[in-house]
Amino acid sequence: ITLFECPCEINAMCDVAKIADLVLLMIDAHFGFEMEVFEFLNILKVHGFPKVIGVLTHLDKFKKMAQVKEAKKTLKHRFWTEICDGAKLFYLSGLINGKYPKREILNLGRFISVTKFRPLIWRNTHGCVLADRYNLS
Repeated sequence: ITLFECPCEINAMCDVAKIADLVLLMIDAHFGFEMEVFEFLNILKVHGFPKVIGVLTHLDKFKKMAQVKEAKKTLKHRFWTEICDGAKLFYLSGLINGKYPKREILNLGRFISVTKFRPLIWRNTHGCVLADRYNLS
């Protein structure tokens, strides 16, 4: 597994969309969907649409559990509208001593490890190479 963190720039989003087999879409639940998320999803659709898993973060910023429940429901339905009904969405409740709860990360890791990937027709017909680093010296 190779992990890339994609910055919020169009060129980086295009590069990642061309090579990704799986996208973990990190969404700040306290803020909601940002414009960059929709831009990235549209770029993914153009480049063959790999498997996308949503991860809601910052759920600890809500003061009441009713707000958390409502935010989860609203964001889940919006996520399903953008991807497809039943798309997987994970919830990371919040940081504890600078780390997410071990059980939530374990569940996410386990789901990723058993995920089956379908071949992307777009990738088979369009060659692409991604250079992670280069040295001029």
